[in-house]
Amino acid sequence: MSKAVEFHKKGFNCAESIIKTFNEEKNANIPVSIASPFGSGMSVGATCGAISGALMALGFIKGRETSDTQNESRKNARVFMTKLKEKYGTFECVELKRKGVSCDEIIAYAYDTLTESI
Repeated sequence: MSKAVEFHKKGFNCAESIIKTFNEEKNANIPVSIASPFGSGMSVGATCGAISGALMALGFIKGRETSDTQNESRKNARVFMTKLKEKYGTFECVELKRKGVSCDEIIAYAYDTLTESI
């Protein structure tokens, strides 16, 4: 079982679980609280929290601080999102649930895909 899935089983939402794992494994310091509103598809079944959390972590590593810098994170985000779309056909939490995709499955896949994308 992945570390992110373990965090989810301890009560963290999908986005928080991704951030907590990323912080531990990459020695990062992204505030977990930033991910709190993104669980359960932003609380309305929209974009999956695991996907949102992974994109936050991606931005932490590949993002920019000024508008004068080219946004290099976009190409990594595109690779990440394309892989998820190819596997699941959707980014939406409610649709993933309808397809029988568990939170644990998407958390594990999103985290593994994130680490491959960076």
